[in-house]
Amino acid sequence: MSLMIRNMLLEESSLCSAIVCNSPIGIRYGFINEKISAELRKAAVSDDIIIVAENGGAIAGFAWIAPRGAFCSAPYLRLIAVDEKVRGSGIGSALLKKFEECTKDTGKDLFLLVSNFNKQAIAFYERYGYQRIGKIPDFARPGITEILMIKRRVI
Repeated sequence: MSLMIRNMLLEESSLCSAIVCNSPIGIRYGFINEKISAELRKAAVSDDIIIVAENGGAIAGFAWIAPRGAFCSAPYLRLIAVDEKVRGSGIGSALLKKFEECTKDTGKDLFLLVSNFNKQAIAFYERYGYQRIGKIPDFARPGITEILMIKRRVI
């Protein structure tokens, strides 16, 4: 695997959007490719960071990072998505590691939300030291509870 993590180019927003729209969360939430693509382009020219994992010349996944998105002071992982064809190959782990690295000088703790139905994602984040600290019912969609997770950095 020839994996490279780099910033997303604006013209790659539709490729990233397709990945998340075909993911369990994208399907469950009814994501629309054009809308997500536009949101990614907008985020890429803001203070947010969109990184992609390129594997063999193809976009294999991406992460959307808000450096001060949690409580206006701490790094927040808005979204991470990996192409279904390469899930389980370490791409999600590489993106998560890059999130942690590129925000190391911002805030002392790391935050994310994960939907309660996404058991694989919950287990994934827990393997990397993220802990469940709260629940937000009906936050993103009625009937779905978001789980707030934190990883405390050792300073």
